[in-house]
Amino acid sequence: FGGNTNPFVDAVLGGWELNTINTANTGLPIDVSYSPSSINDVTGLTNDYRGEAILRPNVTGQAATGRTKGQMVNNYFAGYAFTTPPAYAPFGDEGRNSFRAPGLEQWDLAADKSFRITERANLQFRSEFFNVLNHTNFGLPTAISTSSAFGTIRTTYPARQIQFALKLLF
Repeated sequence: FGGNTNPFVDAVLGGWELNTINTANTGLPIDVSYSPSSINDVTGLTNDYRGEAILRPNVTGQAATGRTKGQMVNNYFAGYAFTTPPAYAPFGDEGRNSFRAPGLEQWDLAADKSFRITERANLQFRSEFFNVLNHTNFGLPTAISTSSAFGTIRTTYPARQIQFALKLLF
């Protein structure tokens, strides 16, 4: 298209290349756990090279429906009740990977154009847009049921980022 246009118009408007990546997933699995007291810690492991005790609590209830993003951020596990098991039976009934973190949706876009300078030299202009639609992607909720911040999300993945580059190819 436009192969017979004015050379100046072709130099500005012609020869652009577009690249795009769309990423979407349902979220990482989450293991809710509790910090065991010395009575509940039957493993004897500490947070060092030997590992640490990861014990899961008892869970009841079902997910709350119709939540807004604000409610999700402040109480991600709404509708569920988590209780620390007694010392004589420290292993709760919650299954492994029973919950999922918020999903991720991101669209990245790149546009570039090469300008011929001489027979052996080109100047390439690149523009890259990461998360071009600026969609908010929330981080992981705090998943330790004995924590005062349990069920809160206080992180997000990066917002839209744009970068430009010039590259001389010879």
